[in-house]
Amino acid sequence: MDVSSIPFGRFVLWRVSIGVGQLLVLLILVFALSLLLPGDAADVQGNPVLGAQQREAARELLGLDAPPAQRFLHWLAHAVTGDFGVSYANGAPVADLIVEPFLVTVLMAVLSLLLWVPLAVTVGFAAGLRPGSRRDRVITTLCVGLDAVPDFVLAILLVTSVSLELRLLPATFLGTEPSTILRRPEYLVLPLVVMVVRVAVPVVRLVRAGVVDVLDRPYIVQARRLGVARGSLLIRHIAPNALTPAVQELGRTGGGLLSGVLIVEAVFVMPGIASQLIGAIGDRDDPVILAIVLITGTAAITTNVVVDLVGQRLVPRSAEGVRR
Repeated sequence: MDVSSIPFGRFVLWRVSIGVGQLLVLLILVFALSLLLPGDAADVQGNPVLGAQQREAARELLGLDAPPAQRFLHWLAHAVTGDFGVSYANGAPVADLIVEPFLVTVLMAVLSLLLWVPLAVTVGFAAGLRPGSRRDRVITTLCVGLDAVPDFVLAILLVTSVSLELRLLPATFLGTEPSTILRRPEYLVLPLVVMVVRVAVPVVRLVRAGVVDVLDRPYIVQARRLGVARGSLLIRHIAPNALTPAVQELGRTGGGLLSGVLIVEAVFVMPGIASQLIGAIGDRDDPVILAIVLITGTAAITTNVVVDLVGQRLVPRSAEGVRR
């Protein structure tokens, strides 16, 4: 589809509609998969000495005796109003259970974003401005190598070397409270390293490729001949054109950042939303599972939609397309 030929307002409606559909499909798939798990909340959380009659009473109390489709639609109808229901595990409101873990996850995501964006742009420009140099070869080799290492493998390597061997930083959040993160920032170092490496590496390579491509364009060569100052040339001419491909990567990076946070939280046993999700799956706590999937899915899909809208505005247009 030629997005440049679509009026922007219509493109916004079309892309948002697709995002809503994706989110709905995601929720349905997660709920369907949860039904395939052995047992339900009454089986997992009930006393093993309870008989069949007591278990059926527990299912009725939790609403598990209703058809799955009815349970899902009932939850969804309330969720769109901000009511995520109550937890099967302890009867507490789901919103109260997930707010603190989500704050931990958001903190990690924001800190990662603040670190990897300037790092990726700086390193990408450092490599691209001198293609083929020793600096370029070192950066490219490191990026290719790190990009091939899965998140959990990198996390385990860092824990083994930095925490267990050198004993420089804590290896895990096990036994710590969420408030510990603000009082003991050393707990954040290794998780942030893993997350920043994971999302920054592909952007570094894209920025580097964009810079190399722009440097060879005739208008840049002519600007150099005319004696345009290096700083002005870099900021006003090279950077805007070189960073355009990297903007498109932000959509995938946004999803990668979110998934990376969840993986890192699981490896380092952080008191974030990943730990909450793992516990909810073990308890067959459907309202908590669906609420977490709804919020994280909305964040990931919204990121993709925003990036697509920005990308649509950056697509070169013909004179006829501009008039539209």
